[in-house]
Amino acid sequence: MPKTMTLSQVMKQLEAQGDEKVRQRYVRDGAGDNVFGVLLGKIRGLAEELGTNHGLGLELWATGNHEARVLACMVLDPAALTQKEARALLEPLSNATLADELVGRVLVQAPIAEALQVRWMDGDKALPRRAGWRLLAGRIARGLAKDLDVRATLARIERELPSAPYPVKEGLNFCLVWMGLHLPEYTPEAIAIGERLGRWDPRPIPKGCTSSYAPEWIAAALALRRGEKTEARKAMDAAAKKKAPSTSKKSAGKKPSASKRAR
Repeated sequence: MPKTMTLSQVMKQLEAQGDEKVRQRYVRDGAGDNVFGVLLGKIRGLAEELGTNHGLGLELWATGNHEARVLACMVLDPAALTQKEARALLEPLSNATLADELVGRVLVQAPIAEALQVRWMDGDKALPRRAGWRLLAGRIARGLAKDLDVRATLARIERELPSAPYPVKEGLNFCLVWMGLHLPEYTPEAIAIGERLGRWDPRPIPKGCTSSYAPEWIAAALALRRGEKTEARKAMDAAAKKKAPSTSKKSAGKKPSASKRAR
């Protein structure tokens, strides 16, 4: 049974679970100042207790608090969301991570997803444009974009990505990768477009993450599907194994207890 809690009770619980070091990291990552520093796992646990609660989700979002909005993405009911509500949630945002949470957890499942996708993809604001492309990617992954002109969409990605603002580049690239993964007959074409676009993201790849370069991302995801490991993953596993203390050496270094020696 879902747990019934008021907005005030939920906010108090979130605040109590905050950690200052986590809060500082979230602020550095662009979460704003209204943030407690609650780890995602704890937010997920609270969401499981609450279950779907659309009214509470809208109240949580209205607080402007980062963790409350992440939690809202987990309890909102996609089927109950109107276009007006969806636009009011996403369009004022300045945090790309939060926009992606809202799209991936809520909007892509909503009956209004296609209408929002078309509106935002053709707009001129960066985060809504990003959201539109990620919505299309999610709908493709769910087999919901049956009438999509795939070649025209791929051509549009190749045309728009080079001059797009950075947040939009990420959305376009995400859609390109998802098309390569979920539309097998177009995988070679998606990879070829990625190669022509080149490595547009100059940032170093964080440890443990996949490259944003579309050909590498697609290859890594396909290898994972086949149960294979990429060279990068093999290198990471080997490095982790070197760091891990050897249990056999530990055992060899320990002196047997008196009772064991007596045996």
